[in-house]
Amino acid sequence: MPVTSTGTHPVHREEAPAVSVWAASGSAAGCVILEGMASEKSRAGFLTKFVAGFMANWQVIASVVLLGGGVVGLAATYDEYCQVTDLTYAPAEVHEDLLRGASATGYRPGILAAQLETESHWQVGAVSDAQAQGIAQFTDAAWAQWGQGGDRRDPHDAIAAQSRYLVGLKERLAKYATNDDELLDLVLAGYNAGPGAVEEYKGIPPYPETQNYVQKIRSLADTKYKQTCTPDRRFKQSQIVRADAPALSSAAATPNISAQAAGLYRR
Repeated sequence: MPVTSTGTHPVHREEAPAVSVWAASGSAAGCVILEGMASEKSRAGFLTKFVAGFMANWQVIASVVLLGGGVVGLAATYDEYCQVTDLTYAPAEVHEDLLRGASATGYRPGILAAQLETESHWQVGAVSDAQAQGIAQFTDAAWAQWGQGGDRRDPHDAIAAQSRYLVGLKERLAKYATNDDELLDLVLAGYNAGPGAVEEYKGIPPYPETQNYVQKIRSLADTKYKQTCTPDRRFKQSQIVRADAPALSSAAATPNISAQAAGLYRR
């Protein structure tokens, strides 16, 4: 390497850039190291602050968690305590029958109660123009198929037959419904106008009597026989009426002539 002298101190001019590069490299490396240390300190600082914050407020956080769990538990406890039911206003003597019917049909007992009230207003002696009898309104022919030898004027036998018929309608008409809610409407329509009418129209038949019948049951199921802890106090509990009643003339007891003529009407 060429060397020049200035006085007594030799100067290595070609080594200066190397020193400069080394210094620059060292400086850059130092910056990287310092930045890394700063980043680590930042993360450590955040973690420290987070832990410190949690420790300072752990009681509040724990309270929120416990309160959330408590609300869920309280709701479940309240539902059990207040005894959620849809049979508050149904005749007490047939509660067990309605519960068994609900288990068999898959429909809540309040829907069965709403249907029976629509059919006969709980009158054991109710007789329609088509000679349907009892609280579930079965004709001789329909009772022979669904009554299983019972007495259609006996409320317990009538509800059992009602349940069996609903199950049969549910199975027969399921293919015409896209969901359970729609199927319920078809089943109720089939109970009133006959399953053949529902099959003919692939839905609720365009009979005012049948359409009103379905709507009335739905309305009762959503009000008087609603599933709730706080029953609507506008209603009173129904009773089984055993005295002979005059012939029914409501839409529920009026057969549709076209369906009946076709041999499809259940009554």
